[in-house]
Amino acid sequence: MRRLVVGIALATLAAPPLVAQSSTADLLQQASQFYEHLDVERALPLLRQIVSPNWPFEVTPAERVEAYKYLGACLALVGKRDSAVLYFRAAIERDPFADLDSDRFTPAQLGLFAEARRLTFAVAVRPVVSARIDPRTERLSFTVVSTHATTLEARVRAVGGSAGRVLFSGASDGPREIPWDGLLADGRLASPGRYELIVVGRSGLVPRTDSARVFFDVAREVAPLEDTLQDLAVAALLPERAPRSAATRSLLEGLGVAGATLAVSAGLSNPGLRGSLRAGAGVVADAATVSGVVAFLVQRGQPEMPANVAANVQRRARRAAENDAIRRRNAEKLAAATLIVTPAAGLGP
Repeated sequence: MRRLVVGIALATLAAPPLVAQSSTADLLQQASQFYEHLDVERALPLLRQIVSPNWPFEVTPAERVEAYKYLGACLALVGKRDSAVLYFRAAIERDPFADLDSDRFTPAQLGLFAEARRLTFAVAVRPVVSARIDPRTERLSFTVVSTHATTLEARVRAVGGSAGRVLFSGASDGPREIPWDGLLADGRLASPGRYELIVVGRSGLVPRTDSARVFFDVAREVAPLEDTLQDLAVAALLPERAPRSAATRSLLEGLGVAGATLAVSAGLSNPGLRGSLRAGAGVVADAATVSGVVAFLVQRGQPEMPANVAANVQRRARRAAENDAIRRRNAEKLAAATLIVTPAAGLGP
């Protein structure tokens, strides 16, 4: 009798304390320890407390999923298959990535969990992990899952943008890695901004469709870009049309030469020279007058300055070639950009 009392006392001291309920994590740890010792009768009340609406402490989504998994596993051990499947389904509905470790759970428990997956349809995508991606050689990997066989489509798009680019479309079952090279539907590298991955699945076993999405921000790390040159200012170009005053000035210059010539010949004091030079001065004056009139008519009728126009065309062509070269260099820098991906929450930036 004394040995029996001592044995019971030792067993009680060795067992994890049942009253330590300072937090959900503490209680969940106790329940898992009882389960590992196959002490289902002591594990079940603790697990039911955690999932009860009356439990006073915060329960994280991960802790609730873990509690449902252990509840299902405990009930499977005592032969309550339907209840075990029910709790397994509750875990899967809250986390489609939920699974049982084959090293810790029996084949019977794994079989019931598989049955729960067949009865429950859901798709999910893991949050994006911060990453630096060189689109030329690396890929961003999205992890998606369907609880059983499904026709799955995954597409990436800018938040509030168009239909986006389909990254995967086809049959899927369980977890799947979907790579993305950073390009959008138009073949261009994703611009900085907020994006979303949308996953839509249609079950192959039950008449149900489910969807999930995850948000992430994209930034670019790129070498400094060059600014294109501004259009040539008016001051940098030659005048292409003669001003209207130029024609008048040419006429006045011709008339001025004619008048000056006649005035010089009239002012000579030597009568002999005056007579001989007056005739020559008249010819010069007439020629100057005709030249001024012709220049006036030509400049008024044809104000363009072809030589200046050609020179300006060459200057503009050189400026356009310089800007084209700048744009090509910038495009090469953008193509070599590194994408900086970070997780995001919400619908907009």
